[in-house]
Amino acid sequence: MAILCRLHDAYGDRLIEGLRAALPGEDLRLWPEIGDPAEIDICLVFRMPPGFLAQFPNLKLVSSTGAGIDHFMLDPDLSRHIPFVRVVDEDFASRMADYVCCWTLFHHREVAHFLAAQQRHEWSYRTMRAAREVVVGVMGLGQMGGLAARRLAGLGYTVRGWSRTPRAIEGVQGFAGPEEFGDFLSGTEILVNLLALTGETRGILCRDTFARMPRGGVVISAGRGGHLVEQDLIDALAGGQLRAATIDAFSQEPLPPEHPFWTTPGLFVTPHASSTASLESTVNTLAGNVLRFRRGEPLLNRVDLSRGY
Repeated sequence: MAILCRLHDAYGDRLIEGLRAALPGEDLRLWPEIGDPAEIDICLVFRMPPGFLAQFPNLKLVSSTGAGIDHFMLDPDLSRHIPFVRVVDEDFASRMADYVCCWTLFHHREVAHFLAAQQRHEWSYRTMRAAREVVVGVMGLGQMGGLAARRLAGLGYTVRGWSRTPRAIEGVQGFAGPEEFGDFLSGTEILVNLLALTGETRGILCRDTFARMPRGGVVISAGRGGHLVEQDLIDALAGGQLRAATIDAFSQEPLPPEHPFWTTPGLFVTPHASSTASLESTVNTLAGNVLRFRRGEPLLNRVDLSRGY
């Protein structure tokens, strides 16, 4: 049997070289050099078109080479009987928490105001609130969101979290389910989105969500582009319901040069750069699950396809 690798080009040839070193006994094939599709029993895939996996009749394991699996969920012919895993580890989660803390501090401490004042050669003093006086709400309390919430609490922020089911995190006020979503938003001044993209969360960053937050709030989204209703964000910023936003993932990537986000006042764009696992950790996670699968051991980071994460 053989492993087909359709990999993220961010690592160049280093990822396939690392996998070959970590899995010396495996027949690794780099897409598009598939060979006989019937020989492929494992696919390591970053992104794929719908129907891609259907060509492999003996497929037994699929791994996303990143944290997201929403591209798999778009395939109407996706088999629910094949185990799916993804790459999420401490390194990836830690980098995401760094991103969230960076932009939370940026907006809390009004760095944009001081940068603009410097451009005008203007001494523009402002008194800042203490972190404990600022309420930060984190949507999504899995491995990444949970760590981000703990880091924010460690910085002194008043932190609350919202998830599909109740999660207990020390120093974080928990909210769960749609029935508690309004209460979660009502006091949240800086809203952080780290949700998985599912049918239930698609479009969750919308006019109604922004309207439930205190006026002059901030949104930081490092989830997926499908979470965001783009025009609603532009309108909320223009009308003052939101004073600022940082967006890292978009429905169309790269973001086209003519997209209005580039010139929307108060909106900060980052190029899907919130977190990328190191080459070493990616190789270790991918190869580790291949070895576990071959030995019949439980897989790490297994995805529940019925939930979408």
